[in-house]
Amino acid sequence: MAGRSSGKDRGPVQDRYRAQGFCEGAVLQENAGSVQHRLTAADAGGTDQVLQALVWPDPKVHPDPRLCFRLGAGVSVQTCAPAVVFEAGSVLRLDTAYNIFSWVKWRGACDIAALGVRIRGVGTFVVEVVADQPEARDVLTANLILADGQPQVIDLTRWLIGRPDSVLHLSLRAVNQGRIDAVSWCTPQTPKRRPKLLLCVTTFRREAAATATAIRIDANLQGHPLADDMHLLVVDNGRSLTLPPLAHVTLVGNRNLGGAGGFARGLAEAVAQGYSHCLFMDDDASVDFASIERTWRFLANLTDPATAIAGMLMRGDAPTIVWENGAVFHGIYRPFFRDMDLTDLDDLTTAEFAGLRAPPANFYGAFWYFAFPLASVRHWPFPFFVRGDDVNFSIVNRFRITTLPGVISFQELDFNDKDTPLVQYLNLRADLLQVLLLPIMAGRFWRALLVPCVHFLRMLVMCRVDSLRCLNIAVADVFRGPQFFAAHADLTERRAEMAALRQHEVWRPVAGPLPGERRRINPKVAWQRMVLKLSLNGLFLPFFGWWGNQITLPRNDRKLVSNCWGASQITYLSPDGTQAMTLRQDKGVIWREGLAMVWNLARLALRYRRLRKTWLAAFPYLTSPAFWQAQFDKEA
Repeated sequence: MAGRSSGKDRGPVQDRYRAQGFCEGAVLQENAGSVQHRLTAADAGGTDQVLQALVWPDPKVHPDPRLCFRLGAGVSVQTCAPAVVFEAGSVLRLDTAYNIFSWVKWRGACDIAALGVRIRGVGTFVVEVVADQPEARDVLTANLILADGQPQVIDLTRWLIGRPDSVLHLSLRAVNQGRIDAVSWCTPQTPKRRPKLLLCVTTFRREAAATATAIRIDANLQGHPLADDMHLLVVDNGRSLTLPPLAHVTLVGNRNLGGAGGFARGLAEAVAQGYSHCLFMDDDASVDFASIERTWRFLANLTDPATAIAGMLMRGDAPTIVWENGAVFHGIYRPFFRDMDLTDLDDLTTAEFAGLRAPPANFYGAFWYFAFPLASVRHWPFPFFVRGDDVNFSIVNRFRITTLPGVISFQELDFNDKDTPLVQYLNLRADLLQVLLLPIMAGRFWRALLVPCVHFLRMLVMCRVDSLRCLNIAVADVFRGPQFFAAHADLTERRAEMAALRQHEVWRPVAGPLPGERRRINPKVAWQRMVLKLSLNGLFLPFFGWWGNQITLPRNDRKLVSNCWGASQITYLSPDGTQAMTLRQDKGVIWREGLAMVWNLARLALRYRRLRKTWLAAFPYLTSPAFWQAQFDKEA
């Protein structure tokens, strides 16, 4: 029998596996003939369905090669004609973010019953197939003799019986000098459908990023077996983009209706052209085409056609660290697996085992990468402009959302770099409306009052006085009702107003020495922290601006409120040290906007039932094709 490690001894086994590249514990050792068969010429031509192919390192897309390969001494990657070259005794491990295989998801969601791993190359190799499970690790070892042009398949079907909840990965050790040209997980089963997938990118005056994305995807589709099943639509909200002639890309100019309007335009085009599925992607994010191909193959095999796929997003400042891999919304956002390290095998398998549990009803996928079936769409994007449209769309359409390893989007900028008073306006406006509209919101009345308070207090502690005014405008606009949203879907007036209000929260070049630091309060001391909370970070304390802390923080710490307690002045510094933003507590502004927020909350409590009824009545029209077509028909 295969060696099965208990939960107690899994750690030491895993440590040895990491250190040496292959497991030294008990394994199922079978001769080559019993675990492999030689493919016929027809088989080699592709009668077996490829579920997931090897992803090669590409510095243009994923900046860290450890996301694809773990190379032992004596192993090198040949890039001109992709191949891994081995010296005798050297080891390649594929227990990586792109190349693990989530058997638990493919088996469960796609009813895949038979599985093999096909390897093409030259040389003699000892191959270990590792099945990581929640409480165990099993390893199958096989010997392969590879000849040029004659791929071999290790049949895993019988071995995987009794191991349904597994994450699979490979280790290959060369007995002599050799080469690996391709590795793929495959099945003799035929796909259940052949999706027609429209890739949709919405852009606004990011010509370089959008052009690079269009050219890269078009190049990948040239001569690809799935070229007839995919097409890229670039929706240009700025009407400023020109693209060279590209066979697999269409450019559409659109009135600037934000991300929500851009994606609604993409959805309209997908319906009009008879696509079965749509994939929304950001213009400033890089996605390996292998992620798109993997998405298509998963969609092709699903037993539940209402399934949607949410992509993982990496931090802009740390491209191996996860920003979000799916999330839930219950008045506030709770991202899954934030700060997970994709170079850590434990983190990777933990994320996959989480798929054993059914996602909650308020689980959503963000529009930086979201693939979904058009047949399951009952409501089009809500006209939030940006912020919140993906949350609402994911939840109200009741998709069965899942994630896949290796479906990864790399953000060009960190989200903290996009945080402005306008963004705070959009965030609160969207969050408050989600509480009013979404069907899964428990304690809805109290959440409706709590959400504006949380937003306001965060901005107060962070000394962001420009944003305080914008938060009050956000609540007031919710009171203005659906007619206001319909009439201002392009948000032209509000964007101009927010730009004019932005006086303090502005990045400026560093022209001299930064303001000095002063730390007289230690918010980590319990009694001092309690005083700060009761006084709303010194708002009720006399002359707090004179004796409160003056601190300097990296820009990436802007959203960490815990760093700001006790500060009456905060200087944020860009990573390269060339730009800074200094914010000070302004009690006059805080009191004025604080009283305005109290008034807004009182109005919200008194008008809550009528307000919610009004929004619920208007929601079907605001998320209908007719509403969006009327917006597209308006003059820019």
